Amino acid sequence: MRDITRRGFIAGSAIAAGLVGLAGCSAGGNGAAVSDPLAAPAEDKYPIDPDKDDVKAKWASEQTRDGWYKVTNEDGGAELGVMDEAKIIQVDGYAFRDANGNGKLDLYEDWRQPAGVRAKALADELSADEIIPLMWHNGFMSTAAPLDDDSVATLKEGMRAGVSRAMADQDNYAGAIAWINAVQEWCEKNDPHGIPYMNSTDPYQLYDIPDNHCLVSSFDADLWKKSGRYTGRAWRATGARVNLGPQVDIGSNIVWTRLGGSICEDPAANRDLCKNFGGGMQSTWGDDACTDDKGWGKDSVAIMLKHYVGAGAVEGGRNDHNDAGKYDVFPGDNFNAHLIPFLDGGLHLESKTGQMAAVMPNYGIAYTDDESLGPIWGGAYNKRNLGILRNAGWDGMITTDWQILRATDFGDRAHGVKDLTEPERFDKLLEATVDQVGGDWAPEIGMEGYKLYEKDHGEDEALARVRDSARRIFTVMNQVQLFDNPYSDREYAKEVLADQAAFDFGQECSNKSIVMLKNKDGVISKDGIKGKPKCYIPQKFVSGGMFGGGTAHFELAVDEDVANELFDVVTDTVSEPTGKAVAFGPMAAPASDDPVYQASDVVRATPEQVAECQYAVLLIASPSTGAGEPGGGMFGAAPADTPADEKYLPISLQYRPYTADTARDPSLAGDVINGQKENRSYKGKSVTASNESDLDLVLNTRAALPADGKLILIVEATNNAQCFHEIEPSADAILWSWASSGRAFGPAYGRILKGEVEPSALLPCQMPKSMEAVEASLEDVPRDVECYTDSEGNTYEFGFGLNWSGVIEDERTKTYRANPLTNPETEVKPGEWK
Repeated sequence: MRDITRRGFIAGSAIAAGLVGLAGCSAGGNGAAVSDPLAAPAEDKYPIDPDKDDVKAKWASEQTRDGWYKVTNEDGGAELGVMDEAKIIQVDGYAFRDANGNGKLDLYEDWRQPAGVRAKALADELSADEIIPLMWHNGFMSTAAPLDDDSVATLKEGMRAGVSRAMADQDNYAGAIAWINAVQEWCEKNDPHGIPYMNSTDPYQLYDIPDNHCLVSSFDADLWKKSGRYTGRAWRATGARVNLGPQVDIGSNIVWTRLGGSICEDPAANRDLCKNFGGGMQSTWGDDACTDDKGWGKDSVAIMLKHYVGAGAVEGGRNDHNDAGKYDVFPGDNFNAHLIPFLDGGLHLESKTGQMAAVMPNYGIAYTDDESLGPIWGGAYNKRNLGILRNAGWDGMITTDWQILRATDFGDRAHGVKDLTEPERFDKLLEATVDQVGGDWAPEIGMEGYKLYEKDHGEDEALARVRDSARRIFTVMNQVQLFDNPYSDREYAKEVLADQAAFDFGQECSNKSIVMLKNKDGVISKDGIKGKPKCYIPQKFVSGGMFGGGTAHFELAVDEDVANELFDVVTDTVSEPTGKAVAFGPMAAPASDDPVYQASDVVRATPEQVAECQYAVLLIASPSTGAGEPGGGMFGAAPADTPADEKYLPISLQYRPYTADTARDPSLAGDVINGQKENRSYKGKSVTASNESDLDLVLNTRAALPADGKLILIVEATNNAQCFHEIEPSADAILWSWASSGRAFGPAYGRILKGEVEPSALLPCQMPKSMEAVEASLEDVPRDVECYTDSEGNTYEFGFGLNWSGVIEDERTKTYRANPLTNPETEVKPGEWK
């Protein structure tokens, strides 16, 4: 970094900005209290002229490797970042960004003021024409620097928020930082108010810290908080200021195809993880133990809780991206339980930041025949339900889920409002207090919708309404210091991403997130595996992934070094690759003629080879039967021409074919077509798991092993719970985790097998006795399924898990095995949306 002297820097800045020389007194003369050097002036004192030339500077500056200037204020004042030195002015001895370049300190530029005060000051300056472009959260196709023409054109049109999907890590952080700094530099130099870009990210893993739905199995609040802290700090260092998550939907319908992306089925567990993970991410911490809470600061990332509200009660368990999954149903009259993670979690974070910064409404429709849960419209349009948050005292930013305003190549996700024009839909979003439309960029439609709102409510009220949205957006921007320092520092990012404590923490998380369901005769113990016996360990196929999660390949189920340490390994033979690379997803590798591996490119060990083994360690996935509708598409949507009587299928939790003979008929929800309510039941329909071969592998291996051979089964759940009656009898020991747990789970399985780590995790969802038990449960009621009991007499109930001594009974089980909560504790004031 190149040092810049305070006197020389400020003098040069003053000249560049056309300012007079510096003068004044060290105490400051603009109303700041002498007893508190950082006390903010009264709001009516602005705009404030810069200091005269005899005022002592209380700040220093240096140029970073990335080209921007880092300004450090004394007395704990804000850190600033600018590309243009002329954007710095001095008031009361401190440095401030002159965002609008007027040579004065405006109220919204003063970091001594509260975030909300600054936000309102700027919002009140803006016209509707300036605000409407801010009410979109889309993103750019390119995340490279220098910016391409399309990115610059969109910035010129006014877009100031979006998801990058750069997923910056140790390998690509420099490029991600170069891109976001280029975006922020453009905003600094070209936006008349200096409004920065709010860069968000979809949740992704760093340091091998498992995802939230994996971490919940630890039932450890301290672990949850630290995971938020480590992950958020790394995201912030690489340019992301908003997490499009965590997903805290209560997965009360355990066949729900998105359960594997949320937390679990229990309201209290979702609430507590939300409070701790969210608090850990939004606060800046002075220590690794998360005891020194500094509130909003340099490492903070704003959370956007999703999906509000009731998505885990989706009819049929289907995907609410699609028309087939658009209805959430509440036959148990248990809607209020689904509010708990948001009202009792998000509004009461374990953090000085207090509340979640933002919320993302769900795609789905909270269905009732009498519309007691609001109109038959998707979550973003449901004024009644969004109003519950507002009436509970929350004034944060609401950003819709992606592409709910306009039809896309993947379908029209404007559930319930497809008969409205796009401007009419925007008008309804304004009515519902939505602040941003996610995954879209159509300011011209926004302006048409604004005109409709203006026609109904008048000019003054319409302008006040969109200024409220601007204020909420700017508040989030201020909370994560975007108006003070929007830039990222490669040197700091490198240091953060190489933090060994974070990697060690990731291993600890993995150790504590694996559930031991079965351990017959102590086949796994603290003594480990003795004598290096011969063991069959198949090759596991790892796909490249939708977002470019590496190259498709095969690997052992457990860490190869650990496997070779414990066993004389017998494994499969991997053939030459025969697949074809296909470009799919925004981060995927481009299509290529070079062959790639596919799941069939392996020859399994023969029964004779397995018969020579004393052990087998198998890794399989839970049953996968799709998203409850036929056909393909990005999210499993049925083709548009699918006949009504073929459109809906069951989601099965078993490998073998399942016919839904006991499913509900007729369905609770349905479209009204030609005066008749559609029946969306799947009764009598059949499905088979696409990975039925996993069950065959277990049964064939069990049959081939000698009579005294031990089969250790590792089950990685994909999206749902599962029925264990097909596989449990064949296994001597069962370890269970979620499939998206991360690379660290291979070594973690090995540490358990070696006896170095005692299993401590608990089941985050019930494992049903049968599919008939699933069909008998209610979609909105958690933990109401009859559960499976294994050969050892243990029932796979929520909160069940084994350690070396047997069934775990501790404070966690005492707390979370209590009856599920049904109502939030947070008070919601009476109002028109109550």
